[in-house]
Amino acid sequence: MAREIWIVFTRSLRLSLREPLMVLVALAPPVYFVVLFGPLWERSLGMSRDESYSVFLPGLLVEIAVFGTIFAGVGLVSEIHAGLLERMRVTPVSRTALLLGRCARDIFMLLVQASVLVALAVPFGFPLRAGPLLLTFVLMAFVALAATSLSYALATVVRSEMSLAALANIINLPLMLTSGILIPVAYAPDWLRLVSEFNPVQHAVVASRAVFAGTYSDPSVIRALVIVVVVGSLSAAWAVRRFTRSIH
Repeated sequence: MAREIWIVFTRSLRLSLREPLMVLVALAPPVYFVVLFGPLWERSLGMSRDESYSVFLPGLLVEIAVFGTIFAGVGLVSEIHAGLLERMRVTPVSRTALLLGRCARDIFMLLVQASVLVALAVPFGFPLRAGPLLLTFVLMAFVALAATSLSYALATVVRSEMSLAALANIINLPLMLTSGILIPVAYAPDWLRLVSEFNPVQHAVVASRAVFAGTYSDPSVIRALVIVVVVGSLSAAWAVRRFTRSIH
């Protein structure tokens, strides 16, 4: 299984690298946030530059884990229209590997983009620390696994690129607004804080900010890890099931 996933991953990665413009387009929105919104964050919350980017960038990294992968299924819809499913029915590669290899490609591309974003944020005052960054990347990977799996599962149901893109936007927007990436949820009214508790992305954001603040023992860290691992695993299992049924 691992070898088959690797084969699908490398093939999918080569196909993605043939269109570097799409990678740059996906990276553009978070870059704008770092360059244009980060300074506003510093002024509005009255923090020092280091403090503001230690709060702002971890949240942004977690959010792009959703934004950068929730539209992955659009490409699968295009391939379905091109007859990909018919060709997949005769391939010796397992159906699970066909999907998980794609998910692995999406997560890898996301982490590369995140690394570029971190490098860009360092001159703006972002403190580069290996431990917090590694844990944030782990959180990002599982958030991305959930988002990309959900997108692929929906691609087997919604057979239109435009419909899937619209649905992905409908899912992404409330996740972003209740995750606290723009303004910490602590500043929100009680009802909005309650709603945000049901958002896995919000838990990942809080945990990543906690480790960058040096509080590794904060309960939010373990809680977020458990939540994103469970949600990511369940989403992947559902996506594999939907994908397998579509091929058969």
